[in-house]
Amino acid sequence: MSLFEESKKDENIEEIEGHYDEMKDWKYDPKGYFLIRVNKKTKEIEAAHCKQNNVVEKIIKGKKPQDVYFTITELELVSRPDHAAYLGKELEKAYLSIKYDLDYVQDKELKIKN
Repeated sequence: MSLFEESKKDENIEEIEGHYDEMKDWKYDPKGYFLIRVNKKTKEIEAAHCKQNNVVEKIIKGKKPQDVYFTITELELVSRPDHAAYLGKELEKAYLSIKYDLDYVQDKELKIKN
């Protein structure tokens, strides 16, 4: 039995159902936003930082999600925890698309080939 299963035996643990509403819960990060893509030639993830109107100020590249998100946080390009979590999700999708030769489109589900 795992530690998680062990801890679930305690009847005093509160369970909370997660939810997210794209329209209601989304908030703009004052430090800007990212356009994410994969470079299939170099097998790299590219995250372009923009402040407004898709004008790119910096491009952070890496082979793995942590290469990119660690640099983004070191450069203090995000100020909101939900934005950082979103980037982690998108960077992992981009990585998986490179690893398994899938098409990556930001904010879309990965389409697994059969």
